[in-house]
Order: sequence, then C-alpha cells, then structure tokens
Amino acid sequence: MLSYIRRKFAGSGSHFLAFLLCALVLPSAAVVFVAVAGMLTQEKAMEAAVSSYVQDLAESMSYHLSSDSEVWTFAMLSDFTRYPFFSWGPSIPGWVALIAQDGKVLIASPGSMSIIVSIWRNDLPVGQAVRVTDKGGAQYTLAIYPVKRPGGGYVVAAVSWTQLLGGLVGVVRLWPALIVAIAFLSFIAIRLLWQKVVRPLRSLASEIDSMTLGKDVPEKLPDGTIEEIESVHSALLRFAQAAVERDNLRNRYVRDVVQAQEQERMDMAREIHDGALQDVTALLQQIHMIADDENKTSRLKRSEIIAKAVVKELRAFCDELAPPWMDLGLNEAVTELAERLSQAYDIRIMTDYDEDTDNAKIENDKILSLLRIIQEAVSNAVRHGEASEVNIQLTRENDTLTLEISDDGKGFDAANISHETLRVEGHRGLASMKERMNLMGGTLKIDSSPGKGTDIRASLRI
Repeated sequence: MLSYIRRKFAGSGSHFLAFLLCALVLPSAAVVFVAVAGMLTQEKAMEAAVSSYVQDLAESMSYHLSSDSEVWTFAMLSDFTRYPFFSWGPSIPGWVALIAQDGKVLIASPGSMSIIVSIWRNDLPVGQAVRVTDKGGAQYTLAIYPVKRPGGGYVVAAVSWTQLLGGLVGVVRLWPALIVAIAFLSFIAIRLLWQKVVRPLRSLASEIDSMTLGKDVPEKLPDGTIEEIESVHSALLRFAQAAVERDNLRNRYVRDVVQAQEQERMDMAREIHDGALQDVTALLQQIHMIADDENKTSRLKRSEIIAKAVVKELRAFCDELAPPWMDLGLNEAVTELAERLSQAYDIRIMTDYDEDTDNAKIENDKILSLLRIIQEAVSNAVRHGEASEVNIQLTRENDTLTLEISDDGKGFDAANISHETLRVEGHRGLASMKERMNLMGGTLKIDSSPGKGTDIRASLRI
C-alpha cells in the first residue's frame, strides 16, 4: 500500500507533503490497527475461556446440588457451606450463588451478594454463558444452570471482566487516547518536516531556478537550518562561486586575447612603418631623382639596394608570422628557429633529437605550436631569467612526442603559481604555452625554483 502511494506521489512530483503525511500516518495507523486487532482477538479468546469456565462452574455446582437426596429447607441452607464453591470465597476468580425459582438469592459466595442481585434478570437464558452489564457499566460473563431436585432453583456463576482482565481492559480503553496522541505527534512531525525540510528545499530550488550560472551565488541560509540542507547549500555555493570565477577568468581571457591581438597589430604596424615603409619611401625618392640626375646608373644601383633591403625585411617579417621552414620537418624547423633565436638574443642554444622524431607525421599546426612554445620559452629565459644558455631536446616514445626546454637562468617559484595567477598577473607567455598545449590535447609542465633555472616539458600525442 505504502509503495503504491509512494509511486503515485513520486509520479506527480508535487505532493511531497502528502507523501510525508502517508509515510508518517500510515505506519502509525498500521501499528494501532494491528494492536487493536490483537486486543480484540485476545478478548474473544478470553471471552471463550471465561464462558467455558463459568459454564463448567455452574454445571458442576448444579450437579452437586442435584445429586443430594435431602429436601431443602431454609434451616438446612447453612449447611451449604460444606460445598467448596461457597467456602473458597475470593480464591475463585468469580462468584457463585444459589437462587430460588422466585429470584431470591438463597446463598452466594463471599462478597458476591450485591453483584448477583445487580446482574440477575429473569429473562436470562439457562444452560449457556452470556455477557451482561450492570447499572454501573461493569461487564460480567455468567451462566445459569437449574438444580434438578425438589424445590428447584438455579445456580448462577459469574466472572467480572474488570477483575479478570484488570489492566488489559484499561489498556483497551486507553487506545483512543493513544491514537489521538499518535495523530497529534504525527502532525507535529509533519509540521517540523515542512518547516525544516520541505520549505527550505523549495526555497533553495526556487533560488537555483532564478540564478544565472556564472553571475549569481545563493544567499545565506537562515539560522536553524538542518545540517543536511546546509551541506547541500554549501556545495551549491562552492559550485556557484567556481562558476563565477570561471566566468570572470573567461572574461579576462577574452580581454587579454583582444589586447594581445591589438598589441600584435600595433607591433606589426610599427615594424612596417619604421622598417619597410621607410625603405619604400626612400626608394620612391631615389626613383624621382633618377630623372634629374645625370648619373642614372648610380641612382639605379642605390635603388636596387634599397629594394633588396625592403624585400629582405618583408621576408623576415613573413617568416616570423608563418615560418616557411616547417615544411622541412620537425627537427629542421627547430634547428632553424634555434639558430635565429641564438642570433637574435646572442645566447647559446643547443638542440638534441631522437633518431625517429623527424620521421613522425606531425600536422603543421602542432609543429607551429611547438615552435611558438620554443620562442616564448627562449624569450622568457633571456628577458626574465637572464639565461646565457638554453637546451632544447626532442624525444619520442611510442605515440608521444616530448619537447623539453631548459635554461640556466635565475628561475622562479613555479610551485605557487597557477595558470589563472599567471594570466591575472600579466604573465601571458607561460599561460599561452599552457593554452596551446591544451588546444592540441597535450600537457605542459613547468619546473622551476629560484636560482636553479627553469625546465619546461611539453608532451603531445602524434
């Protein structure tokens, strides 16, 4: 029954309170029902036993009196005490009386005279046990058997339910009060569950629905909230705060990317303006002066020199943007870049390769990413680490290619610097290297400490 109700309420999704009501009330009602059923069954069994007992008692007394040959006289009634039924008194769990045919009580067991008078009626059946109630509401089971002898009369045997069952009857009468108490306690429990569980959960669910991920965080719970809901709220709070931090980090990243792009455009414009554009302007001046100069050959040679310088500068600029030596293979590309960086920064750069690294089929975008990492690592080693020597090593193990770049610079505390900290503090070079490897599905580890140089290890599946 309870499982059926659970399925019904679980399917509706909006009757949690009714489910709690059933979950609390139905078990209590079941306990009460089983207890009452047990009490009724026990009462029936007791009634059957008591009925049999009073019938046996009355029949036995009737048999003894019927077998006596003497004729009754009122003078002889005092001799009836020889029968144990009238001498045992309270030791018998009930009362026995001898009643004349006119309803007068002739003799009764000690203490039962008033009780027999109060429950005796002329219309009571003879030869069977019945249950009667006196004027005070007390219940008795009695049996009436006739005395088969001259003068007649009846033997009445009775048992009081209050005396026989005692506390059991009191418990039965107490059940209504217990049921009311259980119902009241169930109501209190449901109210507490509603206040401490259902209402906070609904409020929390409503707050989650109204939250914008990455923008809002849940409000503080009121005092007195149960520990389990507080733990759920704490987990939600941590999740919301992490989402806000990630959103802020993404915004900073986008801003940094835009700034980097703008800075790159400004650098390109400055390089073209200060370099190739100035040379082209000088070339135009030489061309204009050729017409007025008698020594045209000298002017043409000078113009050719300027034009070659412009071409060389533009070619170097293009090589910087898109290195053409990538088509030569990974090893040759790294060697060419190392020579150029060695000349540009005036440091010693040594390279070392495994035999099969150059045979690996690596896409150009991955080669370019590795070259950019080398460029950034060498630049950081010179500008920040003041290194004089850099070692570049390429190794291959199965399908994993590893690029290791180490320098003899002054190093830094890499253990306490995270990816987010690097970007926030403006160290975009190291952050960019990590991002490049993440985009390529690889990993980047930076090992450095003050005074011990820096070691950068990039691993990539090929």
